[in-house]
This record gives sequence, structure tokens and C-alpha cells, in this order.
Amino acid sequence: MGKGYHSRSPEEFREYLKQIGDKNKKTRWRQIVLLIDLVLVVLIFYIGFRALNPGSFQNRTQSDKQVVDGYPTYLSLSREEDEKFQGYFLFIENNTKNQIQFPNPKWKSEFRIKTKQGVLCFQEEIFWENRTIPPNANGFLYHSVSKEKWKSLVSDCRKEIFDEEASIFRSKFRSLDLGFYSQVLIHSEDRTYTFQIKQKPYR
Repeated sequence: MGKGYHSRSPEEFREYLKQIGDKNKKTRWRQIVLLIDLVLVVLIFYIGFRALNPGSFQNRTQSDKQVVDGYPTYLSLSREEDEKFQGYFLFIENNTKNQIQFPNPKWKSEFRIKTKQGVLCFQEEIFWENRTIPPNANGFLYHSVSKEKWKSLVSDCRKEIFDEEASIFRSKFRSLDLGFYSQVLIHSEDRTYTFQIKQKPYR
């Protein structure tokens, strides 16, 4: 016959029930230990991935790369801390054997700030300083924007740029979704190129 309870005395029956209870407790503890082990393994993988890819869980500080007038180009946010200004680098890759001059005299450039909803909050024309990029080298154009100009914008724009609704009671997860978009537009002869970076609010 199979294992289980057969004809036994009351004492044997109580001992049998106790053994079943002990087995169930051991099974639950094994499940808890396995769950803890699984969480630790996931945590170790997460820490390792962040160590190998430090920028993966942070806001990107550069735009996607585009080819402008034949040269790979992208926008990058300056990481220099400045209370009054924010700098932006337009990097240009010269993969030719000749030196080149930038910006193209026929360009018309502008800087913009937009909210997540696409509302245009700020725009100004960019006047780049002329640069020479050597053969097979990377160069950049630089534009600096006054944060004081942003502080005079309408309330809906200011609160996204400077997080004016911050408080100790707000969820940290909610703050992860905050931000605004900085853009540099290059109007060349054939088309308009838009370089965009999502920025975290200033505090």
C-alpha cells in the first residue's frame, strides 16, 4: 500500500500529523531561501551591469548622431557645473584627409527648450564661433545659454526646467519621469536637422 495514514493509535496519529506539519514548514523555508537566493542573484547581476554600463540607468547626456553635410554630428551636454549658464557642444567628426571649416556659412542655427508635452518654452538664434577641424579628427562648436533667461519664463515652463514643485513628500519614482528637452536645430541648404537631449530639472 502507498504511504500515508493507516490504522494507528491516537498518539501515533498525532505524531503523524506533526510529521506532516514539520515537512510543510521545511518546504516553506526552502521556498523562502530559494527566493532570497534568486533576489541576491538578480541584485548581483544588476550591480555588475551598472558597473560595466554606468550610463545605462541615467539620463543620456548626448543626442543621436546624424550626418550633416556629409559629417557625423551629435549634440552633447556640458557637464561643467555652473549656476548661471548651461553649455552645449556640437561634435563633428572629420573622417576625411582634409581639414574642414565649421560652421557652414549657409547654416542657420537655433537653440530651443521644449516641455515633455512639446510646448516650445524658449528659443534663440545661435551664432557659432568659426572652427577648423584637422583631418581624421573630431572637433566641436560650442553654445552657452543663460539660465537666468529660463527663470523669467511662464510658470508651466519654469516648473519643468527647475522642478519648482519638488517636496520631501513626492515619490522618488515620480521624479524619475521629470525633465525637459533641449534642442539644437541646424537649417542647412537641403534640410533641417534636430539634435535633442532630455535633461533632468535643475535643483
